[in-house]
Amino acid sequence: MKSSLASTDRATILSVGHEDGRNAVAAVSSDLTASTSPVASQAARVVAAMGSYNEHVSANAARFQTEARNAANRKDAADIMASPVQGLIGAGIAEGRAAAAANANAAAVDPGNAPLRAQTRDRFVAMDAAGQAAFAQRASLEETSALMEAGRSYFAATPDPVWQMVEDRHILQRHIARTGLQADHQRKPDMGDPVAFGPDENAALAASKEALSNLRDRSATVDAVRSAVQSIIDVVAVATDLPRADAYALLTATKAAK
Repeated sequence: MKSSLASTDRATILSVGHEDGRNAVAAVSSDLTASTSPVASQAARVVAAMGSYNEHVSANAARFQTEARNAANRKDAADIMASPVQGLIGAGIAEGRAAAAANANAAAVDPGNAPLRAQTRDRFVAMDAAGQAAFAQRASLEETSALMEAGRSYFAATPDPVWQMVEDRHILQRHIARTGLQADHQRKPDMGDPVAFGPDENAALAASKEALSNLRDRSATVDAVRSAVQSIIDVVAVATDLPRADAYALLTATKAAK
């Protein structure tokens, strides 16, 4: 059995190769350990544990025969990897819940004119995909509210990318309305229009897009945690010569938490 650890700008990578030809790679994205990451401290613990586990796996391979080596690797996985992995899982779950709540709040629908919203939905359903996409790009908050109020299932024939445009437009417009961004971004007189005044819609949209990007980043963090943990399970399964389910149990046993 061979084990190696490598660090790049993108990730810390632990590789384990079994003598029967199986190989596994665990990777923790650098985005997770960045200072701005909500799971930075937990991800850093996992990275440190990966380094220590790599050393133990290599030492065990040099010191023991197969069965004793596997037993030692299992004990080391429980002693070294379990607690940090559980911490990262917990942080990922917490961030996932927070991101889901933030997304639900951002995409919420405020009360409005019911008859007009019904008309908007009828118009949208009657459009082809191209027409729906064009509509989503220019829709007002009241119009996106009409669609979001009915929900995704109401528009089963609408392609997923178009519906994503509807959701994004709604979140952008609602964020502007809730935060008063329109009042904060007013047109300024310049050489092209020395008497310019009123709201600068483009500037308000740009600021709102930053908030939407932050929301998407939170979901990306949860996905990165999921990927990292799954890859660690793969490595531990190979290193310990256990089925993947048993490797997961080894890493997540309650008694291992600290």
